[in-house]
Amino acid sequence: MGRVLHQRLAQLSLEWHCPAKVEQLTPIAGGHHLQLSDGSQLTAGLTVLADGGRSGLKEQLGISSRRESYEQTALIAHVGVSQPHNGVAYERFTEQGPMALLPLPGQAMELIWTHPSGREKARMALPEREFLLQLQQAFGDRAGRFTQIGARHAYPLSLVTAEEPVRPGLAVLGNAAHALHPVAGQGFNLALRGVMDLVEALEQGELAKRPLGDMVTLQAFEKQRARDRANVIRFSDGLVRLFGHSFPLLPHARAAGLIGLNLVGPLRRGLARRAMGLER
Repeated sequence: MGRVLHQRLAQLSLEWHCPAKVEQLTPIAGGHHLQLSDGSQLTAGLTVLADGGRSGLKEQLGISSRRESYEQTALIAHVGVSQPHNGVAYERFTEQGPMALLPLPGQAMELIWTHPSGREKARMALPEREFLLQLQQAFGDRAGRFTQIGARHAYPLSLVTAEEPVRPGLAVLGNAAHALHPVAGQGFNLALRGVMDLVEALEQGELAKRPLGDMVTLQAFEKQRARDRANVIRFSDGLVRLFGHSFPLLPHARAAGLIGLNLVGPLRRGLARRAMGLER
């Protein structure tokens, strides 16, 4: 996807500043002033702030975030598998939390293994052979045999949402606007829809002859985003809560629900289309 994006950008009349990063972002009349690490200075009528979950620029502008810890930590690593994955991603819900495998080039996948915070430390320290054995036992053989493990990283999981997704001349997108639990993999889809909605709002603003960073345009964009964001957070947060409890009989009810979802084609496809953002 990155390669396709860069190929398309190369066809457009754009001024690139790469490699460079924004070191200072200052509000001015009609937009923002940007000081770049390569010494360049820019003035923008609209700045799109998409510098990730640990957004230093968001903090620099005084945009606070609501944060709710899940008391869980994601162990992330690349793993080798014994058979081709054919582009298929997997997710399993375990007693400790969800675990997912995402396809990478070749016979490799990215592992996201959720643990109650603190319990991941023992697995982080395991020798490779013992780690792979525990991973195989926890995940099963749907993806084949796990053959090797790359560098392991651990990240605490929280639900984070920006208090001010828009300001005059500013739109906050992606993980800078919202960081979700990785369950169901909705963060990236939500970010892509944010880009689509911003483009649509800017096109409508241009037709109405409004300035690029006009608040009428940006508030229309945020109104659309707020509905989508709330629905996705409700869905992903609900999954975390549902699979985070171990009340008697609840695991059996969860298993029955997942089996039923898999068997009922229209329901399964409808849920998939909604998760991909094809329906809202």
